[in-house]
Amino acid sequence: MESLQKSVQSVINDGRIGSPVFVRCMLQSPHADEDTVRANAALVNVTNAWMPSSPEQIYAQQSQDGTQSTTMIKYAGGQTALLSVNRVAANQEESIDLALVGNKGAIYHETPRGQYRMMRASIQLDDEGNLSDLIGQAIASGAPVNLRSEE
Repeated sequence: MESLQKSVQSVINDGRIGSPVFVRCMLQSPHADEDTVRANAALVNVTNAWMPSSPEQIYAQQSQDGTQSTTMIKYAGGQTALLSVNRVAANQEESIDLALVGNKGAIYHETPRGQYRMMRASIQLDDEGNLSDLIGQAIASGAPVNLRSEE
């Protein structure tokens, strides 16, 4: 994930897609011990670094069995993100599907599958901060959680 994060950031920094306005990222992981909320929080961290404004509101849902969680983020500048983590069967490969749309272009990435797959190591995600708690709060409430204080 770190190399993907750096690659996307370099495209943003070079101005090749303009300013990011929308991110859709789907992570599929066979790791049964992986907490989908924690992994989703890590995706939120990565996405927040790409967006030109700060997150304003988070809405999250999780399946009853905990095998899937989805987070929607609204940013102060009007940008949005839709992030999803799905736990798949142990015999399936880990994959990530990313679309980042800017005001001048887009980036698409899908982890290759099959015998020519270059990435052998699992995708490493780090939840830096209290995003897991915040996403858990949004799941429990069933409503968006405001991140910015009303002024």
